[in-house]
Amino acid sequence: MSLLPSSVQPFVGTPLDDLRPLAYTLWKTDFLSQATSRDLAEFYSTKDYVPQGNRIDALNISKMYLELDQVEHSELYVVDPTLSETDRVARLAEIKAHTTAIQREVIAREATKKLAHQRSAAHTFLVSAIS
Repeated sequence: MSLLPSSVQPFVGTPLDDLRPLAYTLWKTDFLSQATSRDLAEFYSTKDYVPQGNRIDALNISKMYLELDQVEHSELYVVDPTLSETDRVARLAEIKAHTTAIQREVIAREATKKLAHQRSAAHTFLVSAIS
């Protein structure tokens, strides 16, 4: 039974613990090639690496949460047409603050969650390559 999460394909090749001459060179070439094909290589070569696409993906998720909030709490998005221009602008600012707070919270949570999964996958893949 594999200890790898089902989403992480294990390393295929000579494990690093093989002490044959040139084993490290062969292992490193295979490892980096496979890590690259799994979008994991940067986790091994760049300190505190965070993929650029994570925040964009989190933004897209936040838009879904925002749509859901607009359906579930439609009263929060109502602007009374009888408001004065000043009050109307203030009300729109309240709505904007509310939507911005939702998006910031979701983006932070989802980007953090995705990065944790990616780092776990990188760790798991490395472990599969050395044992």
